[in-house]
Amino acid sequence: LYIVGDLFEFWIGDRQASISFYQPLFDHFRRVRSNGLRILAIHGNRDFLMGRAFEEAGIELLPEEVLLKLGGRRVHISHGDQFCIHDHSYQRARRVMRSAPVRQLARWLPAWLGTFLARAYRGISERSKARRKAGYGNRFHTIEDGLKMEIRRAGHDVILCGHIHDLAERTLTWEGGSCRVLTTGAWEEEGPHCAAFAEGRLGFLRFQRDRDGRLRPQVWAGT
Repeated sequence: LYIVGDLFEFWIGDRQASISFYQPLFDHFRRVRSNGLRILAIHGNRDFLMGRAFEEAGIELLPEEVLLKLGGRRVHISHGDQFCIHDHSYQRARRVMRSAPVRQLARWLPAWLGTFLARAYRGISERSKARRKAGYGNRFHTIEDGLKMEIRRAGHDVILCGHIHDLAERTLTWEGGSCRVLTTGAWEEEGPHCAAFAEGRLGFLRFQRDRDGRLRPQVWAGT
């Protein structure tokens, strides 16, 4: 299972894992890991401070980008915010926020102050996101040029990322080739879903609750 970031609205560091609200999640991570499911996570812009608490729950923290071979296809997996190449202010803030000094500072901030700052930052980010989405209906345009640059550089067959919170599959084409792009959505908007690879096919699974309250896959769309 690959988690491609933004698992949380915000994550201020390991002390957040000690809050009782999060205990069922970490208990579940440990349980499914002990049952043999390997869980790997890429940091998102909302939870780039994921650290020791996740590793202790059996989650492997990954570099920014992962390359896989699935069904003979070259698949790139990442959170996706690095593709916002035209948003220079965001990229500067991204480098600062993920720097070693900021990470060290976050470890020493009181929990109440860390939460306050995270909520304030999320408020600014949400307003910026709304502006970029206005007029387009989604934010794919904010990553499109970055995706094309990455595809031309590395020749991927498939790119799977999140960040723009738009559940969709698209095909980017250029002279001499094409690349499938799968972007995951926000569960609070699109409902529970994931991208899945099975029987040589890669596509989206969406879930609904059955009569017993358990999530069951309802839709499979893959090629």
